Amino acid sequence: MHEPPVKKVLYWCEDCNVPLIAKSCACGREGKRIELLQPYDLRPALSADHDLISRLVRERYGDIPLAKILLLNKTGGVDRADLVIMHGERLGWLTFDPVNRKFSLDITPEALPFLVPHATKGIVDLDTHTDARKEQGRIGGKRIPLKIPVPDGTVIVKYKARYGTGTVKDGSIKVKELITVTPRSLPDPGWDVAIDRNRYHLKNLERNAIRTIKHHMEDRPTVNVSFSGGKDSTAVLHLARKAGVTRAFFIDTGLEFPETLAFVKSEGVEIAGKAGDFWQAVEKAGPPGKDNRWCCKFQKLRPLKLYLAEVGPCVTIQGNRWYESWNRASLEETSQNPDNPLQLNVSPIRNWRALEVFLYLWWQKADMNPLYEQGIERIGCYLCPAMLESEYEQIRISHPEYTKRWDDFVESWAAKKGLPEAYCRWGLWRWRKIPRKMQELCRVHSIAVNEDLTIRADPELVRDVRKGSMVDKPQEKIPEAGIQGAGMKEPARDMYDLQAVRRDFPLLAEVVYLDNAATSLSPEPVIQSYVEFERNYRANVGRGVHRLTQIASQRYWHAHEKVAGFIGAKEGITVFTKNTTESINTVAQGFPWKTGDRVLTTILEHHSNLLPWYHLGRNGVAVDVVGIRDDYSFDLSAFETAITGTTRLVAITHASNVLGVITPVAEIAKCCHDHGALLLVDMAQTVPHMPVDVAQLGCDFCAFSGHKMLGPTGTGVLWMKEPVIEPLLLGGGVVESVKGREFTLSEGYQRYEAGTGNISGGIGLGVAVDYLTGLGMERVHRHEQALTTRIIDGLRKMPRIRLYVPEKPEQRVGVVSFTVDGLHPHEVAQRLDEMADIMVRSGHHCCIPLMERLGLPDGTVRVSLGPYNSAEDVDLFLATIEEITR
Repeated sequence: MHEPPVKKVLYWCEDCNVPLIAKSCACGREGKRIELLQPYDLRPALSADHDLISRLVRERYGDIPLAKILLLNKTGGVDRADLVIMHGERLGWLTFDPVNRKFSLDITPEALPFLVPHATKGIVDLDTHTDARKEQGRIGGKRIPLKIPVPDGTVIVKYKARYGTGTVKDGSIKVKELITVTPRSLPDPGWDVAIDRNRYHLKNLERNAIRTIKHHMEDRPTVNVSFSGGKDSTAVLHLARKAGVTRAFFIDTGLEFPETLAFVKSEGVEIAGKAGDFWQAVEKAGPPGKDNRWCCKFQKLRPLKLYLAEVGPCVTIQGNRWYESWNRASLEETSQNPDNPLQLNVSPIRNWRALEVFLYLWWQKADMNPLYEQGIERIGCYLCPAMLESEYEQIRISHPEYTKRWDDFVESWAAKKGLPEAYCRWGLWRWRKIPRKMQELCRVHSIAVNEDLTIRADPELVRDVRKGSMVDKPQEKIPEAGIQGAGMKEPARDMYDLQAVRRDFPLLAEVVYLDNAATSLSPEPVIQSYVEFERNYRANVGRGVHRLTQIASQRYWHAHEKVAGFIGAKEGITVFTKNTTESINTVAQGFPWKTGDRVLTTILEHHSNLLPWYHLGRNGVAVDVVGIRDDYSFDLSAFETAITGTTRLVAITHASNVLGVITPVAEIAKCCHDHGALLLVDMAQTVPHMPVDVAQLGCDFCAFSGHKMLGPTGTGVLWMKEPVIEPLLLGGGVVESVKGREFTLSEGYQRYEAGTGNISGGIGLGVAVDYLTGLGMERVHRHEQALTTRIIDGLRKMPRIRLYVPEKPEQRVGVVSFTVDGLHPHEVAQRLDEMADIMVRSGHHCCIPLMERLGLPDGTVRVSLGPYNSAEDVDLFLATIEEITR
């Protein structure tokens, strides 16, 4: 461990009876050396600690006075293990057993001069309690049977004129070395005296720390303090303010103690929020561990990145110390934040122990977080895995409303995984891989551990846990599938509850998903709908009469009706397909073409709305392609010039999946019908993101995909105003009758859905429509428009960025394409993923002709929004892009 040698010992003034932070006392005497135990950190026993030690001593030995000044030297152990120092001597070891959930204090022989004169119980007289006189040789180290029962634990041993300590277990006592004890009575000063005797050294510590801060505070344009609400950051805050630093920030993880938040506000510290939804993330990721601190990434590092993006390059004064963890044992005076190059961290108290920190704060009469006096040593999230079980046991008493929620979750997680009760009760959830000290505990208590050091699950213990409660019997009734999440609530007129929406998409707890133009995420109600189908009424649709097929057929039909209503289709036929591509090909292959017919389309189109028409050229059908203006808008005049009397069909996108530009479909439809042409609209990028009414738009066909509108993959829609095309496939389910070699096709959507379709997917698509309807498509559109503008405005401020977007907000959907000078789009996308878990698309986006028109052989980086994206998502994206471009 890297620290000055002096920090391995404690000095104690025997005249003043106080601990020293250096060798000499203000009284002039040099202190006595006390060897410390790794990691050499010392802290005062505060109110709760002092009361605990007093109670343990009193229960075991009677009413024994303890000194006002007690020190705790943290040591290694299964859980809490502190060496207690009193009057400059080792009093004993304070430990917590996570199995029996009890504290114990094992006294040392050095404590006997202070205990023996006052002890009224807990004393084993070997002459009375044992036949020690019959023992041969030395008594020390032997295990001797007891004649009189004594409770298990540490005891004071008396034998003749000597005293010692011993351990009683199972009716025997094991005696340590017996010594002659001379009672001692020393002055009992308080911490005020200790502060006074250390004042000179405290001034030196302060002077050096302030000098360090001043030396580096102008290394970057801005300087601030990272404040956690704990003692170390409180000390640093006071030091930094004395050095002239005025700005401080606190990252609110959403899991803070109320006392901490109140303390932060009282100190005038800026609170930076925007943490992730921990409770959503933990349902998927499971409990975080000391060796698996995934929570820090979402609750702290992301909000920090957003905060630093607003602040810019800065020097941050922090309270990290060598003694906090092995990772910080080699901490230098300054260090570059490895996760964010904007931040240079300065650690002015890195060589302070907790003792120095408390003495300094008391000397300065500084306010402190009240949680310390309650017995909580580590101030942070109330369920932090790095916390000791002994501390968490205290929180169960002081903050039961917080611990209950976490305990309920851990118990439900263990139930789902088949993990033993010890996983919850002993705090074994605090590690993904059990460390050696806990492996031994598990071995002693017969808790099985796998070869990879994880706790072994027992299949017989697995139980189905849903919504936080055990489900012990199957559902007796199968309700209609529908949205069960945020969309069911009536949102405010202009907005919906975004946090409630995000809770329906568990993957958002892990990533920032900005690839919705390719595929959207599905909310829990959609997922549950096809799970319900598979579990409860899986059957084919059609003419079956048993109840399962009746349920499936009714819900599958109802899904068609929901989708038709969603797009304003009061007439026509709504057909389920695999995707937009299949829908367009169905029209291309089933349309009654004649030689000389023409198809008119645009340069904006996805390959799915180009290749099927190019393929028709083999059958004598010509394809005309209309371009775009330099501002990326649709060229209506060029379109009007291109359409002719031989144009049978116009195929056009409603919104470009690259540029986001919205085409004037209603005007195009009028022009088509004036020329006797039919209109097919690719609505894959609009139906999920804005209100669509096919009747008002005037199109004859429209196609879109379920997987882009919160629905299952492998689902799509083709709507036809009139059934003027032939089915793409023939077979089961499409005929009313077959007589000889003649057959009559069914009416309605069944005519176009040959064979067994994606039944659960279709039903799930209906539930996705319910969900979007519950949100309100006007609200979705406004929400995404605002985020799109936020992205565009942010990117425009950055160098090396080239944007490919329409200028006017009303002309675009939530798609933003851009390039970074000097970087391939794939490289930008990969860095976004690796640096901040941001998912975007890169490349040609299946629009190579458009990319050639734009002069972009490598394509673009594309950000595309969904109804669950947030301003924090956008800000994190912008902050990361700025970091990449820098």
